[in-house]
Amino acid sequence: MLIVVVIGIVVWWRIGKLEAIIILVAELITPVNTALKLAINRPRPSAALVHVLSPEQGNGFPSGHAFFAILILGLTAYFVFINLKNRILRMLVLAGLIVLILLIGTSRVYLGVHWPSDVIGGYLIGGVFLVVLIWFHRTWEAHHS
Repeated sequence: MLIVVVIGIVVWWRIGKLEAIIILVAELITPVNTALKLAINRPRPSAALVHVLSPEQGNGFPSGHAFFAILILGLTAYFVFINLKNRILRMLVLAGLIVLILLIGTSRVYLGVHWPSDVIGGYLIGGVFLVVLIWFHRTWEAHHS
């Protein structure tokens, strides 16, 4: 939550109020991931099958970290892409965000707390919400500019 608040404040300060609100709305969507975990009820990898470096409780599918990364960091990347005018800085920030998104997913598998399919599922489901929020932003901007 702290990460989202910081991102929201920076986005509000540098880009705008609507964009900051969309970031906060994205955070409010993240409990959908928890509901999906409960509904799907897929276990995490066990220590009998993989080397678990960081044991975690609860269900595995979809990965909440991957869901969060693609939704929050993906929105941040979108806002950077459409608002940052300095091309080199824009590409560096985007590359950094993309690498961070990929490292978050990879780390979940490396730690033994998710199957690769859990991470891919988190990316895909979070990506659906990301597309909806981007569509909302673009539609709002088209009608209010």
